[in-house]
Order: sequence, then structure tokens, then C-alpha cells
Amino acid sequence: MLHNTHLFVFTDQSVVGGGFFNSTNQFGNANTPNQAQKTGRRTSRTAPIVIRQALHSGDGDITIWGTEIMIVSIVARVRNVRIQSTKITYTIQDITGRMRAVFWLDQEAMEEDDKSTPKVQVNDYIQIYGNVKTNKGKKVLMAFKIMPVTDVNAITFHYLQCINNKLKMEADSKKEKVNINPTSSATLPANSMVGMNDNTSINGLNPRQMMVFNLIRASTLEQGISKQDMYATLKDRMSQMEFENILEWMCGEGHIYSTIDEEHFRATDAF
Repeated sequence: MLHNTHLFVFTDQSVVGGGFFNSTNQFGNANTPNQAQKTGRRTSRTAPIVIRQALHSGDGDITIWGTEIMIVSIVARVRNVRIQSTKITYTIQDITGRMRAVFWLDQEAMEEDDKSTPKVQVNDYIQIYGNVKTNKGKKVLMAFKIMPVTDVNAITFHYLQCINNKLKMEADSKKEKVNINPTSSATLPANSMVGMNDNTSINGLNPRQMMVFNLIRASTLEQGISKQDMYATLKDRMSQMEFENILEWMCGEGHIYSTIDEEHFRATDAF
């Protein structure tokens, strides 16, 4: 049950009433006007969005002012729940639109502990982390994590985060246009650990980051690969500290995500 400690909240009636949140461009649509073309700068990260942005995204990842978003966070209300043996399909709605979200069930985890299944019902508010895919011409959110929202302030806070994130990306985009220098290290991700030449990066990852990423992406296990197994392979090429820093950075940027615990990882494009 939501704890209504404050009255400042946006309701679903805003969908048909027009106004601030009904403006497509307010949150920086996937096809933002005058956005920069794809460059060597940051190409993926995690960001809060509203459903309208997911529905209006192109064939690739969601893009806000030239920055591709791989993992998104959405706060929405559950309008329908369909449970099957291998997945749960939710119909979710916020003040900007409605879409489907799919949460794939871990059969082994379910047999051991039913806590792996999200405990949400119709009309509950939830926060979902996942990535947006296109299935039969329609946008679907492939969910990694679903959490019930128990405080009404979290709904308002999410919308404020969406606005702030869009404005920050717009400012960063304009600043980069003014200060662009193809040979400088500024085109590397802001928190990259290795200041290498941009020409050596692939999809925003430098060669040392790619070594770790390729190990994770190559895993065929449902739970992904463990940190212990990864470092056993890489210990002759990098220190433990560098390895841990690369993992932390790739999680923050949305390239990988933890699975059954904080020691196992999968790549976000390993579907």
C-alpha cells in the first residue's frame, strides 16, 4: 500500500488532460530534434524515462540528446498481469502512455525460493529496470528487476529525475558541440579508468574493458559468469583492483547487470 505522506503527486488522469507531462519533447524523445549524430562519446548508460519515450524510440536503443540508453528505469502502475510457466507479462501505465513489460522467470530459483517472483498485483505501483526491445512492431520492456513502490513520493521523484536527466543531457550535448576535440580523451566515457586513444574503443569500451565484457557476453549459463571465474582468466593481464573497477563501471553504464547475486553477471545484449 502506498504511504501518502505528501499530496504532491501526478495522477493517471494527466494522460488525457494535456499539460506539462503530455509534451513529447519535455523528456527528450528518442528522436530529439537537432540531436548530435552518433560519435565516439558515451553510447550507453542507465537512465530514468517515461513510457512515452520507450514507445517513440527507434529501432535501436532509446536516445536522449545523442546519448544511447541501454538500461532504463520506469515507475508505472500495473494494469494487467498474465502469469505463464516461463514468464510474467505486465501491462503498465504512467501519465504518458501504456506498454507491456516481460519478466522471465528463473525456474531453478523458483523451485528453491519463490521470492524470485515479483509480488505485485493489478493497480500496484512498481519500479522496473530493463531494456526496451521491439517485438512484432511493438515496444516491450524486458525487465531485469521489479520492485513495488510503497511511498507515493517515489512516483513524483521519478518524474523529477526524468526532467532533470533530460536537461542535464541537453546541457552536456551542447557543451560537447562547443568543446569537441576528436583527439582528446574527453570523448571517452566520463568515468573511464583508462585514458586510451578513442580509435581503440569499441562501442564505448576500450580494449581492457572489452576483455572483461567479452568474457561475460560469451557465457551461456542462465546466471551468467562469476567474478571468480572471470578473474581466474584475467589475473595475468590486470590487477584485482582494475578488474573490480571495470566491473563497477560497466554496471553503472548499463553494459552488464548482476543476476542471482552480486557475484554473477550477464551482458545486457546477451538475449
